[in-house]
Amino acid sequence: MDREDKRTFKRYTNRSGFNLLFKGKPFKSEITDYSLGGIGAMLEDSPPVKEGDLIDLNITAPEMKTEGKIVWTKRLKSGLKIGIKKIGDLKGYLRDYELADTLTGLQRSTKTGILEVKSGTVLKKIYIKNGDMIFAASNRDEDRLGDILLREGKITSAQYDQSVEEMKNTGQRQGTALVRLGCLKPQELVRAVTHQVEEIIISLFALETGNFEFKERSLPTAETITLKLSAANLIYRGIKRIENFSNAGKNLPAMEAVLCLSSDPMKAFQDISLDMEGKTILSSVDGKTAIKNIIYLSKINNSEALKTIYALLSTGIIGIKIENGAPNGADISAEEIIGEPEAKIDTETVSAIEEMHKRYKDLGYYGALGIKRSATASEIKNAYYTAAKKFHPDRHFYLSSGELKGKLGDIFAYLTEAYTTLSNAEKRIIYDRRLFSKPEQKLSNEALARLKFKEGIAALENQNIAQAMELFGQAAYLNSLMAEYHYYYGITLNKLNRLKEASRAIERALKIDHLNADYSSEVGHIYLNLGLPGRAKSSFEKALKLSPSLERAKEGIAILNNQRT
Repeated sequence: MDREDKRTFKRYTNRSGFNLLFKGKPFKSEITDYSLGGIGAMLEDSPPVKEGDLIDLNITAPEMKTEGKIVWTKRLKSGLKIGIKKIGDLKGYLRDYELADTLTGLQRSTKTGILEVKSGTVLKKIYIKNGDMIFAASNRDEDRLGDILLREGKITSAQYDQSVEEMKNTGQRQGTALVRLGCLKPQELVRAVTHQVEEIIISLFALETGNFEFKERSLPTAETITLKLSAANLIYRGIKRIENFSNAGKNLPAMEAVLCLSSDPMKAFQDISLDMEGKTILSSVDGKTAIKNIIYLSKINNSEALKTIYALLSTGIIGIKIENGAPNGADISAEEIIGEPEAKIDTETVSAIEEMHKRYKDLGYYGALGIKRSATASEIKNAYYTAAKKFHPDRHFYLSSGELKGKLGDIFAYLTEAYTTLSNAEKRIIYDRRLFSKPEQKLSNEALARLKFKEGIAALENQNIAQAMELFGQAAYLNSLMAEYHYYYGITLNKLNRLKEASRAIERALKIDHLNADYSSEVGHIYLNLGLPGRAKSSFEKALKLSPSLERAKEGIAILNNQRT
């Protein structure tokens, strides 16, 4: 599957047969694995498919009926292995996808839209902005704000009735009505709404059947209150709240499995407040002790201990140790994870983030990690975990500024890139040679632009999108006559959801090379996402005139036709 999918949505192993429809003809196939974004499959009959081809998927387990696009192929002795990316909104059934994995994947993908979960007559919606859950709504009476406040003794029945009457007379929301009547203070309303939204999300983990769909789109800001909700916290609390745990617990590993702390700082240092059971279990996870022994040592009720372990596994803070695998990847302790994340951001913290964001690229890999060029592998590892914890986006979850959160993301990505390079002997040698060798002569703007472009391609291949975007932008600035530089700058801007800037960049590429079908096709898809179907149609038609077999343009026309119907 494509790299973006691997980095965000969890992959599930599966072996089930299905017929893949390609150009109206069925081919015997078998799923090897799947995620919310797509599937991996083996084709026994080896049809003449290639990257970019569109296919129809009608699969029973996991249940999915959608169109897909082949993103890679690999010829094996047993047949043709392919990766398929699903086209359209992300959707599935609760029995096939863990809700925790879906929420974590959406957070990692930084998508914006509404996740709708349906189970029978129940409909609940989670509003997500840049991956963060900011609001939720439900069609159940017991999930209404007034009902929750009444049930928890925060208001009286008389006050509830008064607020309903006030709502009818003024058309206001019940929370606003309760404040106007003096039943709640404004600050109490914010806490009450936060609690209501959390309860709506937490209750989803108890659902055993149902389906969900994530509709990627702009949010109706006028209708929602923007809250700061921690995905890890809600996942942990949601699973701990499940009363009928037998069904959810079927995904627990064997009692003989050994638990270890996550070696991925993005997972380890999340914003989470653990209860006593969570702290006790986590303190026993050392990469050596089996689940059954952890439960025995914890002296916690067996059912509660299992639920706690499953909740910790679902957040990704701990994992299953692979037999004969590498040891825990860092000198990190459970105490560091248990330590409460920052709830308030002081001026010193903000200054540190701002200063690091200004300097991290100039510091280079060694400077950003705060180590010498002679640092050992162990020193590099420990420096990375120290810096990653300090600048982890979730450790500063309550940042009010989206810009600051973005800067933390940039810093964290650079620190990870530095560690990945310096911890690999071969990559470290290449980096050192480039860093410490002095150029014999100053490069021309054109030569420097070529160098920036090549570095941008390498960053793009490594999925360092933000870095690639900056490099392509520099290349286009240094040599504005190269259409390819503007095109790739637009591609990376699009991946970062900066659609208007992306369209302008590719439009500049088309001014230089107006007969390039790929450029016209790509800007057409950006116009689609901007809600400009007329301009998208013109671009696709132009691309097909230049290259009648261009699949990317055909795909765009198909999307437009589906929108009309």
